Order: sequence, then structure tokens, then C-alpha cells
Amino acid sequence: MDDVFVARIMSNEIHTVDDDVLVAAAAQRMLDANVGSVLVVDEAGRLRGLLTATDFVRLVHENDPEDETPIGETMTTDVVTVDPQDTLADVADLFLTHGYTHYPVTTTDGEVVGMLSTTDLTAYLAGL
Repeated sequence: MDDVFVARIMSNEIHTVDDDVLVAAAAQRMLDANVGSVLVVDEAGRLRGLLTATDFVRLVHENDPEDETPIGETMTTDVVTVDPQDTLADVADLFLTHGYTHYPVTTTDGEVVGMLSTTDLTAYLAGL
């Protein structure tokens, strides 16, 4: 796996929102796209945060489900990212170390170019 790079197996179909979008609208976008997370980006497409299904569980627990809180107030901001040229061996360690199921794939200047999930990794390994 040292010679297989993230760019080869990452999902290129990414779902993004601005950080001023209301949580309810982000939830609807996730449901419509059947995804477990959305990337929060600025106008230039640079990563600002990540909103996951886990964030929604916390939000519902702490607030009313019809909450009008902007995403910027509830998203994860300390996002662990991977580079398209990272090897699968490198990112396998991240999955084990951090326990996250999604890693945004970003360029050196922070532009989001994909998403790597445990599903992507499992599908790749199943095909070997």
C-alpha cells in the first residue's frame, strides 16, 4: 500500500456548504445526497470545517431539532485532512489513530479536491 495514493481511491464527488448555511439546510443537503458529512468551504473552495452526522447527534441532544444555528457555530474546525499524494499506508494509520471515518482531501493551499472515507478504503481493499 506504500505505492497506492489517496488520489486513486478518494471520492471526487464532494458536497459542500458555506459556513453561514443553517443546520437544517445542511441536513437536507446530506439527506438528498445520501452522505454522512458535508465540507464547509469559503468562496475559494478552501476548507473551513466539516459537519458530520455525529455533529447532528450532538446538536439534537443539546438543542431543538429545528435549530436555526449556523453551521459555523457547530461544525468541527480542527479537521484532519489528507493530501492526494499521501499513500494508503499513511492514511491507514490516520484511520486507526484518530478513529474518524471521513478525511477531506486537500491541496497544499487548502482547496478541497475530494473525500476519503472508510468506505472508499474498504471498497479498494475488497477489490484486491
